[in-house]
Amino acid sequence: MEIKIVDNNEEEERMRDLYDAALKGCVSTLNTLLQQDPLILHRVSSQTTFFETPLHKSSLLGHLEFTKTLLARCPKLGLELDSFRSTPLHLASAQGHIDIVKELLKSCGEACFFRDQEHKIPLHYAVIRGRRDVVLELIRAKPESLTFRDDKGKNILHLCVMYNHLEILKELEAFTHYDTNNLLTEGDSDVKNTILHLAIMLKQVETVRYLMSIPKIRSEALNLKNNMGYSARDIVAQIPKDSMSLEMQVILMEFGINCEKKEESWWQRKVFNRIDKWLVYNGEQLEQMRGNICTVASVISTISFQAALNPPGSVIQQNIKSSNNSSDPSFNTFPGGPFACLPWFSDVNRKNHTKGPCPGQAISSYMDPNAFKFFMLSNTISFLASLGIALLIVLGVPLHRRSVSCMVSQGMGLSMSCLISSYLLGVRLVSPIGHYQYKAIVITIFIVNGLHALIGIYVSVKLVMEKVKKKQNKQVKVYTSP
Repeated sequence: MEIKIVDNNEEEERMRDLYDAALKGCVSTLNTLLQQDPLILHRVSSQTTFFETPLHKSSLLGHLEFTKTLLARCPKLGLELDSFRSTPLHLASAQGHIDIVKELLKSCGEACFFRDQEHKIPLHYAVIRGRRDVVLELIRAKPESLTFRDDKGKNILHLCVMYNHLEILKELEAFTHYDTNNLLTEGDSDVKNTILHLAIMLKQVETVRYLMSIPKIRSEALNLKNNMGYSARDIVAQIPKDSMSLEMQVILMEFGINCEKKEESWWQRKVFNRIDKWLVYNGEQLEQMRGNICTVASVISTISFQAALNPPGSVIQQNIKSSNNSSDPSFNTFPGGPFACLPWFSDVNRKNHTKGPCPGQAISSYMDPNAFKFFMLSNTISFLASLGIALLIVLGVPLHRRSVSCMVSQGMGLSMSCLISSYLLGVRLVSPIGHYQYKAIVITIFIVNGLHALIGIYVSVKLVMEKVKKKQNKQVKVYTSP
């Protein structure tokens, strides 16, 4: 038992010496350890004390001879992953150790396709860090890696623009035999931004100038749109104006792309600005008026309720009697006592009759049925709308939210406009007015309801556009730094 403990201690001591040698790049120490324990490199992957292999350390620090010795004795170390799921090739590519990259590619070229925890391959890190020689070497070894994307769906050309490596972008664009043309107009998976979109958003003037010189991009510049429907011209027109944005506008105009926004006429701007001032949103003020709104809604619902049960012109009274001085049988009531109904004749000769107006029914519903029908419709809408607003306030729904305040204001407007219509129709039912007066009432009703409808449509459309714009702004990511 004691012998086993000693052996384990010696093995752990050798393993620590191996990692110390990897930090220093000491090949002699490595050879000594291999003579003492030829299987020490094969046991590296089973060690849980260390989060990476000696090859990770030597590749990161650039110890070429140490790396060659490790790969010669145990080539499979080149495919081992550290705690970040990175291979030694990831580390060497990021640091720009071109000679070590070449040695790793000889021993384990398939490491070019390994992804780390950020879904990046070694080529992505070489591009991000601007390691031009390493980028070219990795592409020569495995051209297929050109098409690999990172976790955000960005290809290597996106990374070149994001991290402002124009020289590498030019080198990659020259690899026409590796079909990089498709990458030039590819959008990322996030917002479908192409490299031209990114270059404009990041205000990389020289990159924009170079991209517009590429025939494929220049020919499709107006048609390349992201998920928001924005082309390069749209983005240039919307970004904050400074010397760089103006310079990019000039570049696009040199290639025949006009970036000027279509201006509205002065009277359109004036009208819409005035409407916006009238309809400015103030949720706090609406919340403070909660009591007043509830009172107005209650009054309107009470008026509408009374008008429905006590209609204009009153109701037919009970115990209808025919005139003593009249011998016309049409004025006789049906038998049935005081609650009998008048007969209703359907022909000109007044011979065929059915049950007509009865006690309790509105007189105006028989005198002017069409006007009475519209009166009851307007009155009912006013009653239900005002009652709904009162119910919202009684339930304690917060009025400071934009959608709720819009609902309350539209509901109150609908209730009041229908109340006005009911009043005008009521006047029509109880007043002996002529044709022109009746026409004036109808026109007034249409004007009142039309104005309310226009304002309602304007506010609703503006609310929907604000919601959509807010949602779009959450999706769009404007990259201001790498």
